[in-house]
Amino acid sequence: MTRYCLFDLDGTLTDPETGIVASLRHALSAVGIAEVEHERLRAMIGPPLPEGFLLLGVPPERVDEAIHAYRERYTDGMYENEVIEGIPTVLEALVADGWTLAVATSKPAVYAEKILVHFGLDGFFAYVAGATLDGSRRHKADVVRHALDTLGAPSEATVMIGDRREDVTGAAACGVRTVAVTWGFGEAADFADPGLIAVVNTPERLLDVLSQTAIPEMDTPGGS
Repeated sequence: MTRYCLFDLDGTLTDPETGIVASLRHALSAVGIAEVEHERLRAMIGPPLPEGFLLLGVPPERVDEAIHAYRERYTDGMYENEVIEGIPTVLEALVADGWTLAVATSKPAVYAEKILVHFGLDGFFAYVAGATLDGSRRHKADVVRHALDTLGAPSEATVMIGDRREDVTGAAACGVRTVAVTWGFGEAADFADPGLIAVVNTPERLLDVLSQTAIPEMDTPGGS
């Protein structure tokens, strides 16, 4: 059976903190919100922007304005970013071992695709599933479901890799198990779910866990 691995982008494949925080500051300034502590902005990396701006105090009627300002700054900010050390080696090994890889991110797919190309990671992935610019698909469960449908991937043959609670719960809502990574923006307390395979602290350990992860056999016609 083909094995599928869905990777979150921000905090899992790359460290985007510099560009995202700068873009958030630009957006908040555009709607008249004074300086916000760095840690509060850092906590917004990963979840969808509309919810994040509401948590940061943007009035609901000005969220669209804040998103527009964010995206203006993020045109450059998306490249204020760096690949997590060891990740290319993991991706190369998984592809060589027969895994089909895809990205499943709450970031708009159009940005995710550009980032992957910029850092030379695009060739590892069969598909990039992301949010839509109009917000019609933005929550992680919707993104994961879209990835599964596009790939034709059975949920039981798929593993999600992510650094936030949303990755774990979104994948679980689709019947997908998760390996959580600690080098991103989540907290250890975020990772508690029956579908969690493991929590890993290095890309090398991630590769070890995936190499030992059994994919349940699918029932075949006439089988028991």
